[in-house]
Amino acid sequence: MNVVKKILFALVLVGGLSVASMAQKGGDGQKPPPKNPPPVINPGKGNPPPPKGGGDKPKKPGGGFALVIKREENSIYSA
Repeated sequence: MNVVKKILFALVLVGGLSVASMAQKGGDGQKPPPKNPPPVINPGKGNPPPPKGGGDKPKKPGGGFALVIKREENSIYSA
């Protein structure tokens, strides 16, 4: 009897899932509205030339701002 219940449950499950998938597949048959055409981009002459004298461009740090890290290794020797 237990085997019959399992087989019946499997058949009902497969039938239910197939009915659900057919319901989703059918839909209402309406097509989605057409998309707008993409905007047209005309390439220009490229990037404008950089301003003379650097403008407000940040400058690289000089040698006075260099950071030196010294690594010290401490070892303990047993006597």
